[in-house]
Amino acid sequence: MRNYEALIVFNMKGTETPVEELISTVAAAMKEEGADITATENAGRREFAYESNHLSAGQYVTYTFSAEPSAIRPIRERLRLNPQIHLQYYKAVSYTHLRAHETTLH
Repeated sequence: MRNYEALIVFNMKGTETPVEELISTVAAAMKEEGADITATENAGRREFAYESNHLSAGQYVTYTFSAEPSAIRPIRERLRLNPQIHLQYYKAVSYTHLRAHETTLH
């Protein structure tokens, strides 16, 4: 199992679905594909630097999770089918630097 961060940008244009419902729907889909979600952070609505697919802003949400490397592709493909997801980025992360930093603060 590896640790990952996923940045999901939701297209909120023309939808009445609450953001919290979209966040939980995506989390459930990720869990079904084998992800163990440890944290979710809603960074809020942000303007894009330039218009992307006729959108000027999106709702940014970061999911922190652990999963097998082979689970990323099915998660990406499944979320690609959701029309309310504008962009998705995945990054493998290491938390050893955070642990070392936390111990020096105490």
